[in-house]
Amino acid sequence: MENSRLPGESALAFTYYELYRALPPAERLLRVLTEQEVNGKKRSRAMLAKWSTKHNWQERIKVYDNQGARDAYVKMAKRRQTDITNFIDEDMEIALIFQKLCKSSLKKLEQSGGKLELKELRQLALAYKESREWLRELVGFPPEEEEDDGEEAGEG
Repeated sequence: MENSRLPGESALAFTYYELYRALPPAERLLRVLTEQEVNGKKRSRAMLAKWSTKHNWQERIKVYDNQGARDAYVKMAKRRQTDITNFIDEDMEIALIFQKLCKSSLKKLEQSGGKLELKELRQLALAYKESREWLRELVGFPPEEEEDDGEEAGEG
């Protein structure tokens, strides 16, 4: 951002430029600046107008404001990316736990030689399928296509 003093710009003129730049955009008026004291003195509107024109305050302020807006956007985008990454990481962790629970349930069933009712087996299979799709989505694989029982669109 344009924070530096220009060649030939006095320290006093630059101080007033900084004060002007620090004002909220709606209040950036030379008459508002005439109320500011530097080194115990206020400057006239005519003097401030001279410095403003000579040292191109308006263009410098545009550059400063635009850079500030870009910086704020980049900061927001980085924060948003961090939020998304954290969300995906947490989702991945949950999906993996879900998958491990399904696997553990199947191992216990196998080791015990026990039988599950059809309803319980179906629920376990659906839970595994859901966790698998969840994981595929999280790592960026396209969704698996549903089978259409061999019928093509338009066939009767």
